[in-house]
Amino acid sequence: MYVLAALSGRGVVCSSQRFGFKLGVMDVFGDKDCLISVPFWRHIGTCFPGQTGIDSKKFLNSLSVFKIYGFKGVIIGSGFEGKYDILRQANEILPLYANSLSVFKCLENPVMFFKTLKLLEVPFPQINFSAESFEDLGSGWILKDLGSSGGYGIKKKYGRKSKSSEYFQKQLPGTAVSLSFFADGQNFMPLGYSKPVTTKQSYLPFVFCGLDGPVELSDSIDQEALRISKLIMQKFKLRGFNGIDFLVSDKAVHFLDLNPRITASFEILQESHKFCFFDRHIHLTNGISGNTCIPESFPAMQKKIISGFRIIYAKSDFYMNENCQESLFKNKFLTNIPNRKYFFKKYEPVCSVFLRGSSIVELQRALNDKVEFVYNKLSQLT
Repeated sequence: MYVLAALSGRGVVCSSQRFGFKLGVMDVFGDKDCLISVPFWRHIGTCFPGQTGIDSKKFLNSLSVFKIYGFKGVIIGSGFEGKYDILRQANEILPLYANSLSVFKCLENPVMFFKTLKLLEVPFPQINFSAESFEDLGSGWILKDLGSSGGYGIKKKYGRKSKSSEYFQKQLPGTAVSLSFFADGQNFMPLGYSKPVTTKQSYLPFVFCGLDGPVELSDSIDQEALRISKLIMQKFKLRGFNGIDFLVSDKAVHFLDLNPRITASFEILQESHKFCFFDRHIHLTNGISGNTCIPESFPAMQKKIISGFRIIYAKSDFYMNENCQESLFKNKFLTNIPNRKYFFKKYEPVCSVFLRGSSIVELQRALNDKVEFVYNKLSQLT
């Protein structure tokens, strides 16, 4: 068996389960619907109030435990941005089924990373490395951190550059889309596009709160996104499951972010494919000759199943007792069910709404209705 390490493991675990794939998990939340589906779980979250992240020491210690229990290797999801040194140490304990560590090291240096993209002639919004604060720039800039995920490293109007992984980027109008694909270092197989959804939390303008997909793009946009992705994939010799975020602005495609790991789109896109994503990721990253190439007859999308989810964040501090939880979480459209957690602080994730739809428009309408239903229920507790 293999172990998945991420902020949240439920989506990958549950979508892989229908293929008979059993996984160990170490994550931050330990949701009920994740725990009932795994043979072994360890908590690797930080213990600081108001912080959602992976504790490096807990992660490394947990790896040793999984090794004792006979697990073969570790696969990573979100939460390891900016943790190149930790991944290097992890690989010495249990084999890392992921991209080369050099990819993660490069992503800790935005100057080197964007210099590489410029040499590839990959289009991206204007970057500024010299400014220290928003006061040094005009309007329309955001401060980003390559060593972050989920939008928690993006600031607007307020904040100063405090880390070497941070940089300023010109904000352009447009629509963000994510392309997920499998790669073997030379070839890649696109799995589909999804549309991320964000929300504002205090001084953070773009906190990730959901995803819809697969979505359709025009042929010209699709071809340009594929061209850019292939350039990046071949330059960094990406392997396994990866994601690239783009901004579609005025019929132009701009690169936004590279996610060289399992992403949130994994669960959404797995629904439309008849082969197991997790199994394919293992084969493409295990380094054994004969298993590490994308076959010429790679399975196409079996049937487009449109689905999406929304993360429910607490709008204020509140307490929810066992009876209230039992009443609310009996709704089948809710996932990421909290396990023995009763007090929620403002902006903490409470659960998620997951639905399928006949179209993106119909799906988004249904998701909005269910989200409103949940928030109405939660408002009665505050």
